[in-house]
Amino acid sequence: MLGRAARGGPSSTATKPPPHAEGAAVRRTGGSTVVAEVADAGQEVTVSQFVAQLDEAARRRLDSMHRRLRLLEQQMETLEAEVGKASSTSTMGTYA
Repeated sequence: MLGRAARGGPSSTATKPPPHAEGAAVRRTGGSTVVAEVADAGQEVTVSQFVAQLDEAARRRLDSMHRRLRLLEQQMETLEAEVGKASSTSTMGTYA
């Protein structure tokens, strides 16, 4: 994790949380309707819409992390195969 910023990986850039995740205020609008007012955009959404937006953002983030993890696993497998080849060819020469 410490080396990421130096390598310039995807997590080294500062990311701003989605507008619906910052400064939301929840209030009742008479009856049983609950509304969350988002500070950045000034729009109003119901709590269920707010939760759905947060859920979608979390799913996108998890999907992105999953793709990155798969890529890293593939790279690791490739490196392991290369190391295995290199060590087997170097030991072949020592038996001769």
